[in-house]
Amino acid sequence: MSSSPTKTLSTTHFFKLPWLAWLSSIFLGWLVALFVNTDGVFGRRWQISQLGPNPSLVNDVPFFYTILLCVVATLLIALIIFALKSGSIDRIALGLVAFSFNADVIPGVFQAGLLSLLVLLVYRGIRQGNIPFRLTPMIVFIGLIYISYCTSFLFADKPMSLLGNLNFRTTYMFIMILLPAILVTRRHLEIYFDFLLVAALISVGVEVLQFVLTTVTGEIVTFSTSNYNRVSTPYGIFPRLTGLMYHPNHQSNLLASQAMMALWFATQPKELCARSRRWFYFVCYVVLAFGTVITWSRSGWLSIAVATAIVPILRWPKIAPWYVLSVLVIGSLGYFSGVAQGVYQIIHDFNGSSADFRWHIDDIAMDAFFNNPWFGVGVNLFIDYSNPYQLEVHDTYLQVASSMGLFGVLAVGGFAWTIVGRLIHVWARPAERHHREWAIALLLALLITSIQANFAMFLWVKFLWGMFGLSEALVLNNRDVKQHRVPEDFIFLSPRR
Repeated sequence: MSSSPTKTLSTTHFFKLPWLAWLSSIFLGWLVALFVNTDGVFGRRWQISQLGPNPSLVNDVPFFYTILLCVVATLLIALIIFALKSGSIDRIALGLVAFSFNADVIPGVFQAGLLSLLVLLVYRGIRQGNIPFRLTPMIVFIGLIYISYCTSFLFADKPMSLLGNLNFRTTYMFIMILLPAILVTRRHLEIYFDFLLVAALISVGVEVLQFVLTTVTGEIVTFSTSNYNRVSTPYGIFPRLTGLMYHPNHQSNLLASQAMMALWFATQPKELCARSRRWFYFVCYVVLAFGTVITWSRSGWLSIAVATAIVPILRWPKIAPWYVLSVLVIGSLGYFSGVAQGVYQIIHDFNGSSADFRWHIDDIAMDAFFNNPWFGVGVNLFIDYSNPYQLEVHDTYLQVASSMGLFGVLAVGGFAWTIVGRLIHVWARPAERHHREWAIALLLALLITSIQANFAMFLWVKFLWGMFGLSEALVLNNRDVKQHRVPEDFIFLSPRR
């Protein structure tokens, strides 16, 4: 009978950990007390500076920022508890990154998630002796985009400000390298997408809360500015709800993109998706589509309507001809009866002056490109090129052309087309049926952005770069399975083989 040596803690070690935890708790409590005290003294002044001279929350909700801190802390604690109960602390990193893509208004979450992913990669490198970095065409195009961005220093009046802007946006491009190195199996993709959906549902919940607060207080309560937080209609002024984003167009883009992926997964064949999961995806589609509608983003309405109409054609090709014929008949009846024109006119009249401003600024962007065709006028927060309105370009394609010139168009265009082409290749030649489903879902999500990109700027929205990183992870995963490569464990979370 063999016995193993018993591990004991020394007296020194026994006293170190409790005292360290005790001191840390005191320090954390002191920080919280300091924050609450500061909120009590300056909180209302902060509300006035952020919400205007007569914000609805002043004198109504004292210690507003303390309450907000408690809500955020509760969400983070719930995320940590879920991760620990699932037996995988790596899910905290994935959850933070997924949540940050749906929550621009919460500072530091993306950076914390990014740092967590880096720590996981270093841990994997120490444990396995290698860090899974592979040179792909995407890395080359990211380098070209970075070089194109750097040409802005040729025109910058404040190079240090531009340098800070460049470093900040570089982190968005860096996710293209991290996600494919982390999400090395299909199960990792599924877990990450689940986090995205949960974060999107939370953001829709915030939209509903914003509507309730707006109704109760009589003041529009969103995270957007007064220029974007309302829409004028023939039926009155309505709030453009933003959820956890600063701009309603960005909110509609990320909700619609994830809604289309959920809809595609909800309509999978029975053998590919369990019934409970199918219902979860379908409910997510309905909720996220509703969230898209209440942003009052017309480009979001158009994109999700077009993508939803395409789903039956791709999913059920046998009935596709009859479906297309039915759509054409209904469309013809609407057009010749005048109903379609009437609906279009009503939607067109929503913030009609906004559309006029957009066309004006887009014309200025075209002039900027033709006067500086090679490298553009530089990447700044907006194009200041004979622009009396100081407005941003409301077209991603014109944003690239005017800011980065022909070199930038080729770099960004080559990047986007390479991603789309490789996803189509996975669609046509999948290693397994699930990879085909994922490829089509991601193409539908990118279709949302390609449509909305005609009406808003999305190039430097981190959610878009996150979708690019997810697409690259799928492409590499499909290739690895084809080559019969044994998937590597994701630190603590073993893949389901």
